Amino acid sequence: MLKGDNVENGKGKQREKGNEGYLNEIFNFSCVLRGHVKDLEKIKEYIVENYINTGLVTLIKPTYDKKEIYILTDDQWKEYQKLKKKDPTLIGAGFP
Repeated sequence: MLKGDNVENGKGKQREKGNEGYLNEIFNFSCVLRGHVKDLEKIKEYIVENYINTGLVTLIKPTYDKKEIYILTDDQWKEYQKLKKKDPTLIGAGFP
């Protein structure tokens, strides 16, 4: 297949083949950093300067928060949703 050709992704949607031979699809990437705001700002400035200003990626909305973040697997999230549906009072110990 030649570069620049359109490729069927199996779901009826077309994906364009990019210059490097990779399929161009949009993905989300999230990175949770913990530290002092001044240090986090330096990291954000670096990302903006080297990746956002060059048009490689888009920054949606940087968020700073002191609240804890829970990272769950898909199975844990599904279990949480089942419990929440069953009885909202079951939620609270270890979950928001």
